[in-house]
Amino acid sequence: MPALDTPLAMNRRRFLVGACATCAALSAAPAQALPFLRRASEPDTSAQRSLFMVHQRTGEVFEEVYFDGESYLQEPLERFAALARDLRTGETGAMDPHLLDMAHELQQLIGPQEPLILTHGFRSSGRGVRRGAANSRHHHGQALDLAHPRLRPGDLHRHAAMLGRGGLGRYRSFVHIDTGPTRHW
Repeated sequence: MPALDTPLAMNRRRFLVGACATCAALSAAPAQALPFLRRASEPDTSAQRSLFMVHQRTGEVFEEVYFDGESYLQEPLERFAALARDLRTGETGAMDPHLLDMAHELQQLIGPQEPLILTHGFRSSGRGVRRGAANSRHHHGQALDLAHPRLRPGDLHRHAAMLGRGGLGRYRSFVHIDTGPTRHW
């Protein structure tokens, strides 16, 4: 056993005094002493993510929470994939949830009270698009072409650039966003 004045004995003494103080605090008010031990009974609604989007060609509306604060919700993601389907073939593809996060953040920047307008979403891999990339991120559910009822494409592009990530393209009537490497055109 170490002598009472050795560094090892002093460290043990400090530990025991600290442990006793912690136990006393826990018995008095455990929730205040260690708030990180509290478990939230419900998801944090401030961390929920939702989208308000209208399909330009069909008029279909997606206005749903797709992330509950803890995880992505499968059913809303499936409904979004149906909204973003390839209209020529009817084919749907899984949409990257991080793409929805980008659209959500863009919508928060410009105001969530107005919808984003979806001009193009998923594209079947067999379908070519005039002047479109052969391996487009649209084929992988990683790209959306968007417009806004109030903003011109240039203004929407400037807001999307504030996200600072992913692909961002500006076209005459819409803006392209994707979850690929950061690049602009």
